[in-house]
Amino acid sequence: MSEPITAAVLHGDAYARDPFPVWERLRHEQPLFHDTIDDRWLLTRYDDVAAVFRDHETYSTRPYQRIFTDVIGPTMVQMDGPDHDVRRAIVAPALVGRRLEEHYLGLVDGVVEGLFDRLPAAGPVDLIAGVTGPLPLRVVATILGLPVEEDAYLHEVTNRVIAALAGEEPARSEGIAAHARFSARIGGLIDARERDPGPDLVSAIATGRTEAGEQLSRTEIASFISLLMVAGGETTDRALSTFWWTLLSDPGLLAAVRAEPALLDAAFSEFMRRDGVVVYEDRELTRDVEWHGRVIRAGEIVRVSITSANNDESVFRDPRRFDPARPDLRLGKESRAGGRADGVAGHLGFGLGKHFCIGYQLARAEVIAATRMLLERLPAIAVRPGTEPDLRIRWFHRYVDRLVVERV
Repeated sequence: MSEPITAAVLHGDAYARDPFPVWERLRHEQPLFHDTIDDRWLLTRYDDVAAVFRDHETYSTRPYQRIFTDVIGPTMVQMDGPDHDVRRAIVAPALVGRRLEEHYLGLVDGVVEGLFDRLPAAGPVDLIAGVTGPLPLRVVATILGLPVEEDAYLHEVTNRVIAALAGEEPARSEGIAAHARFSARIGGLIDARERDPGPDLVSAIATGRTEAGEQLSRTEIASFISLLMVAGGETTDRALSTFWWTLLSDPGLLAAVRAEPALLDAAFSEFMRRDGVVVYEDRELTRDVEWHGRVIRAGEIVRVSITSANNDESVFRDPRRFDPARPDLRLGKESRAGGRADGVAGHLGFGLGKHFCIGYQLARAEVIAATRMLLERLPAIAVRPGTEPDLRIRWFHRYVDRLVVERV
């Protein structure tokens, strides 16, 4: 008989390297598990995780207020109810649909091409340092209308803010100061775009209004841009590098997408289901709830395991098998409504409901554009011997730590 799962298991090295057997047992044996080390109530089944995401009135994003507010100010991430809805209504139109397609997708292609142009013509290629790391931030800077000369500064601000979010000194104070300087610096750009709007993202946000005429303050605009650089940049970088490792680890899959690049969209959807980088999200209870016979009190934290839910064998058959033609997965463009119906389910890698990832279309566009360029520019590559990546959970993400390839 297997030993009981304890909180220590969820914080051990074996779990970080391969959590899937533990999650499978939890889904069957302990679908509600109390992690006594982090004091979180862990849910691992698909339907349970989807239910939490849909009920924003009961499951508040308040835990992120303690992470973000002191460092970069108020953002949509930690807001619930009308405060969230107003801000999303202003920002979302600039990042999805026609505006994204007409104004930004061409810019993404240009950034990708520029990064590949700078890769060495011979010898090993560090794909994280050369492409996946700089790509998301350069895309954000480009759609904001910031010149390439600002890249080093933006990297510095982003790195300091990320370090500050851990809450330890002196990194916390340094990150707060870096964001304050960035806010002051971007204030002039916001003023200019309000007077003379262009197709860039700053113009769209600065001039955006709800139907009732509400708009974002300068502080909120700067906070949103910092959030976009920190959250969007870090997760897209890690998703892209880990997606490439998935392709390189499976010669048959790599050959298939090389032969038919149109498969990339479906392959990325399947990657987001099987191995999407965001492992957990936390929600704070606004009222008492009951899960699997146990009452959890208001104020306690429920932690949902997105990756476990996406590998729930009651929803996805043989879930650890990578299949871009999977009949039980909703392929292609994701939906905020998500969920499952008629034997087909959407992955939860971008969330669900009102806090569904606002930058999901931009992230998908970056991954697909960069992967197409990888297949075109580097038609025959393999991971350099001795540099095999370490794929594991680190805090709330699961991703590779390096990806160095050589031409073969």
